[in-house]
Amino acid sequence: MTVAKTVLGNGVTILSENVPHLRSATVGVWISVGSRDESPPDNGIGHFIEHMLFKGTARRRAIDISREIESVGGTINAYSDREYILFFGKVLTKDFPLVADLLSDIYLNSLFDSRELEREKDVVLQEILMVEDSPEDLLHDFFHESYWGGHPLGLPIQGTSGNVAAFTRERVTGYFRDRLWRRGLIISVVGNIPHERVVAEFERVMGFLSLGKRHFPETPPVPQRGMFLRERPIEQIHLCLGAPGVSRVSGLKYDAHVLNALLGGSMSSRLFQEIREKRGLAYSVFSSLSSYADTGILKICAGTTPDKAGEVLEVIGTVLSDLAEGRVEEEEVVLAKELIKGSLLLSMEDATFRMSKQAMHEMFLGRYEEPEEEIRRVNEVTTDSVRDIAATMLRRDGFSLAAVGDLANAAALSF
Repeated sequence: MTVAKTVLGNGVTILSENVPHLRSATVGVWISVGSRDESPPDNGIGHFIEHMLFKGTARRRAIDISREIESVGGTINAYSDREYILFFGKVLTKDFPLVADLLSDIYLNSLFDSRELEREKDVVLQEILMVEDSPEDLLHDFFHESYWGGHPLGLPIQGTSGNVAAFTRERVTGYFRDRLWRRGLIISVVGNIPHERVVAEFERVMGFLSLGKRHFPETPPVPQRGMFLRERPIEQIHLCLGAPGVSRVSGLKYDAHVLNALLGGSMSSRLFQEIREKRGLAYSVFSSLSSYADTGILKICAGTTPDKAGEVLEVIGTVLSDLAEGRVEEEEVVLAKELIKGSLLLSMEDATFRMSKQAMHEMFLGRYEEPEEEIRRVNEVTTDSVRDIAATMLRRDGFSLAAVGDLANAAALSF
């Protein structure tokens, strides 16, 4: 099973993977514009447009969109990110024409009705409040905003309450036509459907679309080194340490993923074992890689009580120093590699993962990496290459710290 690719005359890229054993069709429409492409006054407008695409077209009311997809047992949803917007659906194979027509209709013919727009403002405002009420979500937004020092990559994806309240129909539709109708549009399909049929269906509904030049992000941001603190009257302190990571196209991304897995990306990782299992200092502790087209972050996050925050940071510092100084065991590198390879192969059983994988590879790499190629690249990672990347990525002076919680009663925070 390989991914087939066709580029229509208007620049729409169509990707499909024919998986004979599937009884479903999973279809995604990917727009290569995200919150990092917004200016501060427009922050949140892409996420708001994502909501409005489900609020009615010239042929369908909002309720019709839901009823049509659910009448065949299907699902439809959307997602906004810092570098793209996605809306997608999943149906039985026989209903592929329906989901193709439905997704095309909401992209091409949404009305952005003024009354619906005002109602949806309230929905998004409630979503923003929900993020602010969640310490973990708030911490990540606060960290990105502080770490990227005012660059659009640090803007919250959902925007701010003030911005959303000020959106008008004219402003929303203008941004939609200008930024979201550009080259870089990808249709990604996984199911038991021949590629020729996928192309014919989307050429019929999208072949006439006129797309402008693709929008590319401005220069990458410069990370800010420091400590960023926000007081919140909650029981725990939520900590986030971040340092420069790898981009989506970096030649070191596989080494970085192996390093992340043994650092804090699994239950057998050093951070999980040292902080949770051996000392009982936190319930949640993990590390993760956030990669973008031109930059990236390695993050370490933990939630603990105020009196234990200092000790948690001390243990994290010791773990980082050990790894940065080359104390990496071959056994844990082998385990991390097997974890990554196994997770990839298990994920390939999920059609939505496959649909997303082929679109993301096209968007950021310009080609599809077969699972066998990714596994080969993971196998090529060595203990020495992990030591090398740890020596640069895990230097303590490269980390910034963000904390949200009851700081007044916390032990001294330093890193």
